[in-house]
Amino acid sequence: MLGFAGTDYEKVREDFRSVKDPYSGNEISVVPAIRPDWAAIHAIRADEMGNVVCSALESDRLAVLAAKRAIVTVEEVVPPEKLVARPGEIFLSALHIDLVVVTPRGAHPAGCVHCYGIDRAHVEEYLAAAKTPEGFMEYLSRFILGKTEEEYFGLALRKVV
Repeated sequence: MLGFAGTDYEKVREDFRSVKDPYSGNEISVVPAIRPDWAAIHAIRADEMGNVVCSALESDRLAVLAAKRAIVTVEEVVPPEKLVARPGEIFLSALHIDLVVVTPRGAHPAGCVHCYGIDRAHVEEYLAAAKTPEGFMEYLSRFILGKTEEEYFGLALRKVV
């Protein structure tokens, strides 16, 4: 059972099963696949047909393939001949994507591979604010609620490393 052997997971998760691995003969734990209704990811670019190139470093591909439906925000739309995955990127077919929305800097304050890095100062500000419900509400009021995209970036954009 490897990582779950002897743990309380076996007691509290009725959907866990112990089966014999047909390759090694060892006992392993298996669980039903997660099938979310929706996946929402941010990707690097898309073409007009809805094909997408995203980071290979994230589990975005897995989320899209597991979900029943998927929404992808992207930094930009490019002609199909420019939709080539570079090192650190992977291709996702439009067959698995229901909607693509162009959203430059849509991953902020997180980073987007080959586009911009993490805005660490903003993430630290959010983490400090989110320690209390009052701080979280103040953060939302300052940066999100009733703000346009331009206002958000005017308030939130910092030197990105």
